[in-house]
Amino acid sequence: MEEINVGPGKLLIKEGDWSGDAFLIISGRVEVFRAVNGSKHRLATLGPGEIAGEMGLIDNAPRSACIATMESTRLVVISRDLFVKQLRASPPLVRYVLHSLVRMLRALNGIPTDHGDPLFADDPIVSERTHKLLRRDTFAPGRVIFRRGEAAHSAYLIQTGLVEIWKETVDNEVQVLGQAGPGAVFGEMALLRDANRAANVTAVEMTVCEVIPRQRFDELLRAAPAMIRQLITSYVQRIERSA
Repeated sequence: MEEINVGPGKLLIKEGDWSGDAFLIISGRVEVFRAVNGSKHRLATLGPGEIAGEMGLIDNAPRSACIATMESTRLVVISRDLFVKQLRASPPLVRYVLHSLVRMLRALNGIPTDHGDPLFADDPIVSERTHKLLRRDTFAPGRVIFRRGEAAHSAYLIQTGLVEIWKETVDNEVQVLGQAGPGAVFGEMALLRDANRAANVTAVEMTVCEVIPRQRFDELLRAAPAMIRQLITSYVQRIERSA
């Protein structure tokens, strides 16, 4: 991996370009921003130990924002090939979790989440490469899978069907936060944050999910390369700051 030193105000990534390299920040800071109605809208500030420019590689899409240095910054250049190798070395569940967190971050920042084809999209929808017999549950339309405030014991990987994520407002109205279909993970944030459920999830149609217990979820995360685990931790922190 190549190491580079970049002065302040250098544009590393331009919104709309096709995704190429990512950058590990050794020292200094970068800002992630979009141009909105002719003015700069900052989405995040990243510092030492964080990775910038990787989201487009995860969902195989054009750059969704610009990234520029805020001060003199030392970076390690992570090539697309190297990053894909790190993803390939991760358990499939970890890749699904990454996709889920990227979509969540994009949604929080008002960035469309319906473009791009995830890497390894043709792989079977399973949490482990062994394709061994896994626990699967079927949820009928209208079935509440879990409720806000409940203790979290599992994450769910959707095989077929559709679920809706929602909250109740102070006026007892339903606020729909989003929907998820085959290949999507839900319920993972509570496990990653070691917290109770932050929202309700209901099956919209007949839905089959692979159920990953907390212990197995943690084991699969630990099996991922350090770079990928670091990314997941960074995403969770950024989501908590943005929510």
